[in-house]
Amino acid sequence: MEHGQVLVIVAFAIVGLVAIIGLALDVGTMFIQYARLRRAVDSAALAAALQIREGYDPANLAPAAEDFLNLNGIQTTAVSVEYCHLDTNLPADLCPTPPRKLVRVTAAANAQLNFLAVIGINSVPIAATATSETASIDMVLVIDRSESMTYDFAVGQTDGSGRQMRDPSVCNAVDSPHFYTDSGGVNHFYTGDCLPFDTVKDSAIKFVNKFMFEPYDRVAVISFAKDAKYNLDFSNDKDTVLEEIANLTVYEGDESIGDHSGASAIYPIGNPSRYYDTVSGNYLGLNCPFAFLPAVPADANNPSYCTTTNLGGGLLDAGTEFSGGSTGTGIVRQNALWVVVLLTDGVANAGYGGNPQAYYCPGPTVDNTWFGGPTVPFLCNDGLSSTRHGPPNTDPTHYDAEDYAYDMADFVGKPSDQGGQGAYLYTIGLGPQVVLPSPVFDTTTGKNDLLGQDFLQYAATVGNGIYYPAPTSAELSNIFQAIADNIATVLTK
Repeated sequence: MEHGQVLVIVAFAIVGLVAIIGLALDVGTMFIQYARLRRAVDSAALAAALQIREGYDPANLAPAAEDFLNLNGIQTTAVSVEYCHLDTNLPADLCPTPPRKLVRVTAAANAQLNFLAVIGINSVPIAATATSETASIDMVLVIDRSESMTYDFAVGQTDGSGRQMRDPSVCNAVDSPHFYTDSGGVNHFYTGDCLPFDTVKDSAIKFVNKFMFEPYDRVAVISFAKDAKYNLDFSNDKDTVLEEIANLTVYEGDESIGDHSGASAIYPIGNPSRYYDTVSGNYLGLNCPFAFLPAVPADANNPSYCTTTNLGGGLLDAGTEFSGGSTGTGIVRQNALWVVVLLTDGVANAGYGGNPQAYYCPGPTVDNTWFGGPTVPFLCNDGLSSTRHGPPNTDPTHYDAEDYAYDMADFVGKPSDQGGQGAYLYTIGLGPQVVLPSPVFDTTTGKNDLLGQDFLQYAATVGNGIYYPAPTSAELSNIFQAIADNIATVLTK
């Protein structure tokens, strides 16, 4: 009798033990399947978030999420995708101010059980939620509008009225067939037919139209000639950005008359400052020292009056956009992807700073920065890519416009712990001047440096971007597309 009771007790104990083990194993199985669901939902949320870009179809978000769930072997019973589309009313965590590209994916499934199926419990419901974000883009377009941006016209080339198109004051005023279409479908024609400058504007407008997704992405516009200018601080209004680009003009020179040390008298002799040859009647350029000697003979070949490619100033203003813009009060978005696109057709040859302000253009006996008058290019730099002077407060007799540009490239592209903004920096070198060899032989490199290209390659490298050479303006459309594609790649990393 006692032996029979023991057997019964053992039998019940074994059943209980098996049930406990089975329950433990099924709970473990359930947690394994839940972990797989969580990983799959995380991937699905990221996949859905990557769909949020200009021109996306909201209907694609849920299929993108479901595809990733299926790839992870998850058989769902329900999938929901929430995102802050302009027509929806969702909680503030999905629709913050300023807007962010957030997507929330929730998926439900059944966790299949093994041992508990013996008693009729085949599965239990599980669910997981994940929110993912694709970074919004804060992009600064830095566009060269120096006087040389009319170089596609030959010297002496005229329009139908006999006006010389190489003169910026002429081609800026031409009624051109260029237009852009705003968000309301209205075409906006804009004045100006300076070449290649208007091709630059057209390409930049198409670029912004393609990549900028409002209200998430923001664009600022900086232009530079002799001076840099905040044309537009960060804006998420695409129409405003397009209008600002369309309104850019080639620099026409300063038409003031006065003491050359005055703040506004950049070109002291002659009004207007544009110079036409008295014999041929052809437009030759701005009224620089080689055209009309200044009243002070010692300044006869001082190029700082007429150099108009202030790359350093343009990059300084671009970097400042990421810390509040021209007023210092703008919204700084640390979670956005910071990008700068710099386009120039020449060499860093202008720049100034200090207190009081002075041009970074050492005198004629220092580093050859003045060179030799009209037969040698005026550069306001020493003609050597391998040299680096500064800072200006400790080495004012050598610090030149090119040193300034290199320093400002560091400011934009280097990480914050090295004094930079950590922005991605893409550079475009347009036209023949970028690859024009320096008249100064560099004994360090054993060649005449390509000052423009050397700088643009350095700037792109320090900013983790890419340098794009554009021998003619015809390449610009493809280059801007390549930049957009590269930015998309960065966003997926």
